[in-house]
Amino acid sequence: MGIDSPSIRESTRRPLISSRRRWRRGTRGLNRSCVTSTQFFRRLMAGFFYPILLLLAAMSPPAVADANLAAGDCERPAAQHDLRHCSLSGKKLAGFDLRGADLRDVNLSSADLSGADLSGADLRDADLRWAKMIGTRLGGADLSGADMFHVVANEADLSGARLFKTNLFGALLNEVVARDAEFTQAYMKDVEMEEADMSGATLRRVNLMRVVALGTKFHQTDLSFSQMTGAAAEDADFTGARLVRSRLNGADLQRAVFTGADLQSADLTNARIDDAHFDGALNLPPSLRDRVKD
Repeated sequence: MGIDSPSIRESTRRPLISSRRRWRRGTRGLNRSCVTSTQFFRRLMAGFFYPILLLLAAMSPPAVADANLAAGDCERPAAQHDLRHCSLSGKKLAGFDLRGADLRDVNLSSADLSGADLSGADLRDADLRWAKMIGTRLGGADLSGADMFHVVANEADLSGARLFKTNLFGALLNEVVARDAEFTQAYMKDVEMEEADMSGATLRRVNLMRVVALGTKFHQTDLSFSQMTGAAAEDADFTGARLVRSRLNGADLQRAVFTGADLQSADLTNARIDDAHFDGALNLPPSLRDRVKD
């Protein structure tokens, strides 16, 4: 029998085939364990992140403008239309109905929007410099990132509006109603907001340096980490407000009310607090305790 005989070839092939079969069985088992582990990991992550995703969805602000709005007429802009292609700078739009309109990035500088209804409108990143918005209705509108430099918006309604990182430098907001509005990280230096109602609003990390807020209501307002140095806030009402780490140094707070307010780590250095009321205030700073009358 020769070296290359069929019987010898068969005898040498059998161990090799057996080894290959054992290897394939092993890899199939390994693949099954890998798939099982991958599926288990995916299910674990889904179970972990799903409640978080639901919470984030609940916290997200509702959409203000329909993404499928029809293109509007720039000469006669109307409610529930997409006006992003328009330039409305200097336009006389007083009393117009622009509810739910899509005005993202639109130039509205120096426009007259007094008495107009912009409830639920999308004004993100819009140019509203020097715009006239006296008595304008902006409830639920999104003005995040908008430039409202020196806007005149006395008596406007901003209830529930979103003004995240909005530029409001030098704006006139006297007698504005902005209950439950979102102003986080807005730039509000030198703003006038006398007799305004900011109850329940969020003004965290806002620059309110030299703000004029005479008689303004800050009931349950969150002003944590905000800068109010040099503020004129005589007769302002901070009942139940959060002023954690806020800076009120040099502010005029005469006759202001801080009943139940949280002043943890707040800075009131050199602030005028004549006849101010701190009944039930929480976490009074040590520098303030000696000045507050029992």
